[in-house]
Amino acid sequence: MKVTICEFPDETAHKMKAWDALVAHTVSAQPEVVVLPEMPFCGWIFVGHAVDLDQWREAMNQHDRMIERFSELKCRWVLTSRPIERDGLRLNEAFMWSAESGYQAVRSKWYLPDLPIARESIWFSQGDRNFSPVSCGPLRVGFKLCSEMMFLEHSREIGFANAHLIAHPRATGDGKRWQAATEMSAITSGCYVASANRRSYDRWLFTGGSRLLSPEASLLAETTAESPFITAEIDISVAEKAKTTYPRDLQKMYC
Repeated sequence: MKVTICEFPDETAHKMKAWDALVAHTVSAQPEVVVLPEMPFCGWIFVGHAVDLDQWREAMNQHDRMIERFSELKCRWVLTSRPIERDGLRLNEAFMWSAESGYQAVRSKWYLPDLPIARESIWFSQGDRNFSPVSCGPLRVGFKLCSEMMFLEHSREIGFANAHLIAHPRATGDGKRWQAATEMSAITSGCYVASANRRSYDRWLFTGGSRLLSPEASLLAETTAESPFITAEIDISVAEKAKTTYPRDLQKMYC
């Protein structure tokens, strides 16, 4: 099965050119799955000490407009997240989109940072801690959104639920912690990890470098500013076998 990992521009002015390039990439590569960064279609507005409701509504509208264009991508599934309102709550919602069934909400982000560059605990309500995987045809996928990758117990849960892939949409810098967290999530779960990041071009904030890792944390593909989309093969049977080997077999003995 072919998976495309993407980095996507942070700034609104660059997004449409990147979208056109992504469409062209999928026409050429013909992946089954495309993984996009966290809330890819709006600027990073989630700062300050209060919610700007006009910016919030525009962020939702930007995602509505782009999701309507997902059929332009020559793939079967798209995995990412978006800002949305449900039952009076503002949420960062992980979702899968399929050419056959359209939009399917999966879960909403639970672990919300409170940092000067990410006041997510102000902008969003907590979602849920149900990390159960969902099915993309034969592929079982669990979602962890950005900082949630730091909580390895949920990677283990996803692996124990027989997932093959962890989708990790994020908006981060390039600190060693992110590489280590994705590597340990692969090792703990026995899953492939598709970690897709934003890239800032007009400021120093998000650093791109989306990665696809094997269940043993080998780097299979990594994007750059010059190559923002990369497609690579994954093998479901490799992830299934990984569940029977160290350290996953040891975890099952004691958990």
